[in-house]
Amino acid sequence: MATIDARLPPLDGSLNGLPGFVDFHAKHNPNRALYVFPYTDLNSDELRTTSYSDFAQATHRVAHTLRPKREGPDGLVVAIIANVDSVLYHAMLVGLIRAGLVPFAMSPRNSALAIASMMERTQCHHIVSQPAFAGIISEVRSALPSGYSVQIDEVPSLSSVFPSLALTPPDHVTEPEPYPSPLQDPVPTSVALYLHSSGSTGHPKPVPQTHEFLRNWCRFPVVLHGRLHAVGWGAHALPPFHTMAIAVQLLAPLVSGCPTSLFPPRAVEGDPPVIPTPQNTILNARKTSCGILATVPSFVEAWAHNDEDVKYLASLKLLIFAGGPLSKVNGDKLVARGVHLSAGYGATETGSIMKMPFVNTNVPDPDAKSPEDWE
Repeated sequence: MATIDARLPPLDGSLNGLPGFVDFHAKHNPNRALYVFPYTDLNSDELRTTSYSDFAQATHRVAHTLRPKREGPDGLVVAIIANVDSVLYHAMLVGLIRAGLVPFAMSPRNSALAIASMMERTQCHHIVSQPAFAGIISEVRSALPSGYSVQIDEVPSLSSVFPSLALTPPDHVTEPEPYPSPLQDPVPTSVALYLHSSGSTGHPKPVPQTHEFLRNWCRFPVVLHGRLHAVGWGAHALPPFHTMAIAVQLLAPLVSGCPTSLFPPRAVEGDPPVIPTPQNTILNARKTSCGILATVPSFVEAWAHNDEDVKYLASLKLLIFAGGPLSKVNGDKLVARGVHLSAGYGATETGSIMKMPFVNTNVPDPDAKSPEDWE
């Protein structure tokens, strides 16, 4: 079994994952990388990292911004309706939890009726969003019952949350004041955050994720795998509000101490996030040297027709696709050429339920599926 030179957070339930694991790393592994990405854009050969210390400080800045001085009651639900870089999104998510609030990670592609329905069902009266979504926010207000109060806050800027990522960073980044701690830690059964179902069979539905359930996520194979084999994920193409993204963009690097690679944060130049394509996803994966790549079937189909892409994919520990089927012809073709391929399975209600089937490693796993059983 591979090892890493970092002290890792306990998985025995003695520490809440969020923000507990963030603070654990900030104390014990402050300079270790949580995220890695090209900077400032995909064409750059320079790699930047966000350290655990950087990320922890970012969550304190978010908490101060969105709930100054811990004013008001704990446990209020806050919907995030935004299209921002993944590094900022996850800082907002953890920052809201640090502030004693309950973030609701919503897809910005939801209809106004769907958003209003989920807000009512969770008694959510607070939205963090961007000017680009003013139209749909107005429609949400109209869809809510008369007199239903809604507070709107703007997403904090990337440079205010991560000053070191600014194009012209300050000579000295001032550490934020630690955000006031709660009088007592949240009980395990309290809700840490909300995700929502896909809505494929009707309106999406809010799915509460308790602190206890998030700790269970951290022991699921898809998250625990990086810790056991000292390998980091490439999760470039995943939208940060998605269940799989919470698992591999946020929880996996916190559990393993191995960085997750992301697209470069484009807000540093005032641009929206990178739109994933097969070409920019595999380019970013190559540059950041991820060990496991998570993607969608359509990208795998495209890569299967490019010899150089297939050679690169065969160098990965594992290539996981999720969200739909992959043609048997191309799946078998990739496996025959040495690609360690697997379908990913999971649900918002359960998290990822897949067993990590095998890795490109000298450590045998008697319970692993054969490479040919990739479906």
